[in-house]
Amino acid sequence: MSEEKLSDLISPEAVINFETGAIKASTLDSIIKLLPFEMGFCDANDIFRWYSNNPNRVHARRKEAIGRPVLELHPKVAHYVEKLLNDFRSGTRDEWEFWFPKRSGESGQIYQKFMAVRDKNGKYLGCMDVTVNIDLFQGKEGKNTPETIDEFKAVKPK
Repeated sequence: MSEEKLSDLISPEAVINFETGAIKASTLDSIIKLLPFEMGFCDANDIFRWYSNNPNRVHARRKEAIGRPVLELHPKVAHYVEKLLNDFRSGTRDEWEFWFPKRSGESGQIYQKFMAVRDKNGKYLGCMDVTVNIDLFQGKEGKNTPETIDEFKAVKPK
């Protein structure tokens, strides 16, 4: 990829065609911000290229990180990250997942999954990570949604 940013090449109004449909870039960005998890991507050259800009992030991200080598962004765990990326590149593994406690002083758990991104021919394109604050899904009390279709139909409009 050249030094030009992809965001400079694609208008927010551009339509992106997928195998399963088409959507405007700006709409896709809005959808991604609603997801109850965070995502990031580094390319096949281990350059950090993109992250979802979800509110209430578990891991703080800075726009200045875009375009930098991912190993520079994680110096304390660079040897683990390098092993993970090398395993993805070589095809030894296609995913790694971890559960770990939140930062010291905070209660709760984080789930993080790293996945090799490959094209339809198996060529390695990069690594995607997904991070979830597990607390969002634990300890929910009460019933927030109908459990059956009959219950759903019984909901009266306001």
